[in-house]
Amino acid sequence: MQQHAHFASAMSALRLPMTTYALPAHGTAQVFTRRIRPFRRNFQMLSRGPYWPEPPSKALQFEAVSQLRDQNVRLINAESITPELLTAAGYRQIMTPTSVAVMDLQHGPDVRRALMSIKWRNALRKAESAELRMHVRPYRHVSDKWVLDADAKQQAKRGYRALPGEVTQAFSIMNKDQVIIVTASLVSVPIAAMIFLRHGDAATYHIGWTSTKGRAHNAHNMCLVTAMDALENLGTQVLDLGSVDTVSAPGLARFKLGAGAQVKSLGGTWLHLPGFRRQSAF
Repeated sequence: MQQHAHFASAMSALRLPMTTYALPAHGTAQVFTRRIRPFRRNFQMLSRGPYWPEPPSKALQFEAVSQLRDQNVRLINAESITPELLTAAGYRQIMTPTSVAVMDLQHGPDVRRALMSIKWRNALRKAESAELRMHVRPYRHVSDKWVLDADAKQQAKRGYRALPGEVTQAFSIMNKDQVIIVTASLVSVPIAAMIFLRHGDAATYHIGWTSTKGRAHNAHNMCLVTAMDALENLGTQVLDLGSVDTVSAPGLARFKLGAGAQVKSLGGTWLHLPGFRRQSAF
C-alpha cells in the first residue's frame, strides 16, 4: 500500500507529500520524510519498497538501491531486497525483519474455507448462526467516522498504535470508493466493523473494532469472510492482513493465520549514514 499512488494522494492531502523516484526496470520508490529518534533531523524513508511490476535482476536491484542512497534516502523498510544487496549499497540493518499475513483471494470462498483452521471455522459457524446482519460498502468519511473514534479509544485502552484516522479520511476522500467498510449488526446495532484500503489489485486490512457482544458472537470472523468475498468480487487478488507478532499479540496472530493467511517475511529496516562503507560487488 505504501508504494501505491492512492497512498501518495492521501499523504498529499495531509500536506505530507511523497517523492517518487523512477528506478531501473520500470521500478518506483515512494519516499516520505519523517523524524527518527534519537536523531535530531528528518530522514527520507522508503517503506515496503521499492516496487517493480516484475522482479528485476540482482544487478538492477543493486543499481536501484544505490540510486536511492545517492538521493539521500536514509532509511529503507525493505519489502524483498536481500541483505547482501542492501549491505553492498552502503546500508546497515538496524531492525530485524517483521512478518505479515497475506491472503490469496483468487481461490474462491470454498477453497478459502477449506484452508481455515478447524477452530477458526467453528467460530465462523457460530457467527453464522447468530443471525448477524452484515453490510459491506464504500466507506463514508462523515457517517462512518464513528469506527475511527471507537478504534482510537480501543488503541488507548490496549496500548497499541495504528495509522492515524486522518489517513483513513484522506484516503477515502482522495480515492473514491477505494475504502471498504464491513459492519456486523445485531438487532440493528453495530457490534463489530472492519475497514480495508484498496490499492490496485490488492487491499490492506486497516482497522478492526469490536464490542463485547461482537466478541461473544465471533463477529470479526464473519466480517473478515464477508470482506474477502466482496474484495474478490471487486477484482482484488491479494489481501494484506498486516503484521504477525506471536509475542506481543498472539491472539491476533492466531486469528490471521487461522483464517488461512500465509506468512510473508519482509526485509528489515536499514539505515545509511555518511561514512558507511559501500561495496562495488554483491
